[in-house]
Amino acid sequence: MEKQLRNILLYGFGRMGLTHFAILNGLKSDLHFSVLETNKKIVAILRKNFPNVSFYTDENKLSYKPYDLTLITTPPFIHKQLLSKVVERGDKRIFVEKPFGGHLNNSMDTILENVFIGYVLRFNPCIQWVKKNISQKDIVKAKGQYLSYTLDKKPKGWRNGEYSGVLNEMGSHILDLLNYLINLDGHKVLHASKKSVVSDVDDIVEAKLQVPGKEVELYLNWVNKNIRKPVFGLELELRNGQNIYIDQQIIRISEKGKIIKQISVTDLVATVPFYLRGVDFTKQMEDLMDSANTMCTMNEAIKVNQIIKDIIKS
Repeated sequence: MEKQLRNILLYGFGRMGLTHFAILNGLKSDLHFSVLETNKKIVAILRKNFPNVSFYTDENKLSYKPYDLTLITTPPFIHKQLLSKVVERGDKRIFVEKPFGGHLNNSMDTILENVFIGYVLRFNPCIQWVKKNISQKDIVKAKGQYLSYTLDKKPKGWRNGEYSGVLNEMGSHILDLLNYLINLDGHKVLHASKKSVVSDVDDIVEAKLQVPGKEVELYLNWVNKNIRKPVFGLELELRNGQNIYIDQQIIRISEKGKIIKQISVTDLVATVPFYLRGVDFTKQMEDLMDSANTMCTMNEAIKVNQIIKDIIKS
């Protein structure tokens, strides 16, 4: 008896759409992919390279039947519009790339349990180690930062407007991690500043927040010429006086200024059956296809958007 194909729809086949397609296609053999991509020239090329994928340039030609999984990997300004359509069609599980509609999207009529948002850093093995080994109640202070040299000239289109900026595009990753590890419920913005260096929106952002029993600091900079490749980092101060520093590659635990324990990402032996752009992305797609226990929920993403909005207002 033949396996029943699971029908997957991708809105957009840019960098992220192609990444998720490649991983899912490498993980499972019983999937049938449909792709809506409005650029007809690109679709003509894609059809030659991916003959087993159904490509569409007109949304009206998509199946009227619910898809098993839909991935929305378009720019954030059309997330809400597309989400409304796929929910109305009854698609069973929905994945929306981050940032979820941008910070303007801070309220929804309904919070849907089958909608998940693509905050991939929470799947990093170092982050997972902290989640499993450090209790929220033991953390009294947290710092999060993101550094890169992403912009060297003014971006075009939506990336130079209210749906972009370092806080929205990259800071949302850091805020999701902080919410995932320490819980940012009841947040209050104590101080915030932003600078526009290259773009017309925020390129450097600093903020200090307070949540019940905890202090939180942010530093985001995507115009730092000294950074060769993007890096994120978290520092957690524990009630017992220890400090934990976490980035993509290593965990360092210090006490009284001395490192007492060090764990590298290779020590955590995180393996995946299909490797592309790091284990984080594959772990994310595995979870999406399985229990989705680690995925960022719609409710969590709305919380991140609200914090971004509050920082911008400050």
